[in-house]
Amino acid sequence: MRAPYDPIAITAAVTGGDVLPSQSPAVPCGPEAITEAAVAAARAGATAVHLHAREPDGRPTGSAAMFKEIVTGVREQCDVVINVTTGGSVDMTPDQRLEGVVAVVPDIATLNLGTMNFEGFPTRSRWPEVRHDWERRVLEHSGTVVFTNTLAMMRRFVTTFRELGVTPELEVYDLSHLSMARFLIDEGTLAAPVRVQFVLGVLGGAGSSPHDLFALREAAGRILGPDLAAVSVAGVGYPAELRLAAIAAASGMDVRVGIEDNLRIRRRRQAADSAELVAAAVTIADRLERPIATPARLRAELAAASRS
Repeated sequence: MRAPYDPIAITAAVTGGDVLPSQSPAVPCGPEAITEAAVAAARAGATAVHLHAREPDGRPTGSAAMFKEIVTGVREQCDVVINVTTGGSVDMTPDQRLEGVVAVVPDIATLNLGTMNFEGFPTRSRWPEVRHDWERRVLEHSGTVVFTNTLAMMRRFVTTFRELGVTPELEVYDLSHLSMARFLIDEGTLAAPVRVQFVLGVLGGAGSSPHDLFALREAAGRILGPDLAAVSVAGVGYPAELRLAAIAAASGMDVRVGIEDNLRIRRRRQAADSAELVAAAVTIADRLERPIATPARLRAELAAASRS
């Protein structure tokens, strides 16, 4: 684990697969817009960018060709660490969720550790006005959404990562996911030490209060012990994203911010883009005297962990 004054790695999640483009013009859609958003986030100070792919109308896709276009464009313009989703969206098959990782061989890929309810739009009276039929179908399926991550899928994903030389980032939405990580390490599927990211505030997982964060951080230390390497924190929604980023930064953890998780920079103002949210995280880190980890430093950590 990092100490409170060690460099902090900031990840920018620039588009995601769950937020609807009708909710904000800041949601980048299509490979060119996603590339631009990732590069802008890197220039604002992000150590890594977490990438999903979307069609021009915003529909999430696992398209290998689109991931190649996005990642090639990012790599041509900056040296940011590439982190690619295997979460995709809840209606994708395992093959579709792996397609981007196999296509671009990123530095890091996400590994989700449990099947769970996953609700982004549970209250009908708060549904946004939408422009696209596919967005309307997302809203109409609210209340029936299950994010499927079976043990067989996890083993398959990790095996693919290992064959490609990609570092897994363990997405922890709740306490049981830490126990799954422990099992996967003990059976030899996952190699320790592992990188963990707490995703807090999804309806179906843990809440987004500081108490939830501290409870999971204590449990991670207890369950994973010396097999735990870096911990990152992603808060979903406003003000959770920035509040948890501040707490995580003050506690020696890394942070994730971006349009995937939160659309607002102030209660009454949406963020212009993920770069604006990254800039806020950089300011928080600066006030706490934590320098921003460079991509080279993060890659060195990944390489060192793989040799352990």
